[in-house]
Amino acid sequence: MKFYLDFGHGGKDSGAVGFNGTFESNVVLKIGLILKSMLEDNNHTVITTRCDNTYYSLSYRTNKANKYNCDYFISLHMNSFSNRNARGCEVWVYDKSSRLYNTAKSICSNLSKALNTPNRGVKISKSFAVLRKSNMPAMLVEIDFISNSLVEDVCSNYDYCYTVAENICNTLLNLD
Repeated sequence: MKFYLDFGHGGKDSGAVGFNGTFESNVVLKIGLILKSMLEDNNHTVITTRCDNTYYSLSYRTNKANKYNCDYFISLHMNSFSNRNARGCEVWVYDKSSRLYNTAKSICSNLSKALNTPNRGVKISKSFAVLRKSNMPAMLVEIDFISNSLVEDVCSNYDYCYTVAENICNTLLNLD
C-alpha cells in the first residue's frame, strides 16, 4: 500500500501552541516520522508532505498525494480549545461512506485507550481541504488537545509520540 502522511502545519504556520509554547507542527512531525518508519518497516510505501519544519500550502499537500497516486491520505494534528481542560481524540473524514470511516473509528478507540483520553469519535466535514481535494480516502486525526497542560507536558516526549504512532500504525496495517 502507498500512504500519504501529512504532518499538519510547519514553518511559518506552527498550528496550535500549548500554554508553555509547544508547537503542534513540531509534535506531529515527530509522531509522523515515527509512523512513517513503522509503516516502511512493514513494507509499505510512504510519501510525506514534509520531513522538517517547512511550510507547505494545503493545495501542495493534496496535489502531491494525488500526483503520487497514494492509496490513503492521513493528516496528523493536535487539537486546541479555549477550555484548557478539553481532552480527547477525534478523527475527521469527508463522509460516512469513506472507506476510512471504520478505520477512523478504530483509531479513535485505540488512541483513547492508549492515551487515557476521551474518545470524541469520528466527525464529518466537507470543508477540510485535505479531505475534499484528495483523490484517495482521507482522514484528519486530531490526536489530543495541546491546549491541555497535561497533554502538552507529555506530547513532546518520545514514549508518547511512539505510542501514538504505534496505535495509528497498527490500525492502518489492518486496512484491506
